[in-house]
Amino acid sequence: MLKSYLPARFNTFATILILLLWILGLYKTLTILAVFYICLYIVLRKSRNDFRDDPVSTKGVIFSPANGKIIHIEHNVSHGFYGEQLIEIQIMIPWWKEMGIYLPLSCEIKNLIRIKGHSFFRYLKVAEVLGSNEGKGIGLALDNRGETIGLTFFKCKLGFWPELMIMPGDRGGRRVNIGYFPFGGTVVLYLPKKYEILVTTNDEVNAGETIFAVLPENT
Repeated sequence: MLKSYLPARFNTFATILILLLWILGLYKTLTILAVFYICLYIVLRKSRNDFRDDPVSTKGVIFSPANGKIIHIEHNVSHGFYGEQLIEIQIMIPWWKEMGIYLPLSCEIKNLIRIKGHSFFRYLKVAEVLGSNEGKGIGLALDNRGETIGLTFFKCKLGFWPELMIMPGDRGGRRVNIGYFPFGGTVVLYLPKKYEILVTTNDEVNAGETIFAVLPENT
């Protein structure tokens, strides 16, 4: 059965409402509501990924945290939350892609930064819209054995803010689903400069499958 990120409470309410409309004989309203619910369920579908991590073969490997398209890569970026001399990779998540958010590597959640405010269309570059690499969004600082890897999420004007199911101090393996981004948006990954980047601008990427970067000593 197709799974969805829709909350169980919402599914229960929708089911009760559909049954009530059917009992009352309001078939036209019932049809419209049912079509809307099915479309919403499909758009917010959840992939049934069963990633099995091999710590040996994936050591030093960074996977894509989301499904989408790479629209910008920049080197020697400074960020107040994540550090200096970073590599910035910006991912655009279309509304029709599976919208799950996955850990790019095994790590501990070091910090969760919620500074909502800025929203812009997903096909635009963050630095061009905000004037800098730091703007109001939702940020995750991931601790990878003492080094910080950053994830920042920006809402599209036609979407919503991401729903994350983690807190500082939580630990998770690479490719673990930690939330979803309703109707897509912008995800920016920040890596230390020592990583070798294996993707380029305009590449289509799959969450938990596409390898973004590796440590040179592990290649």
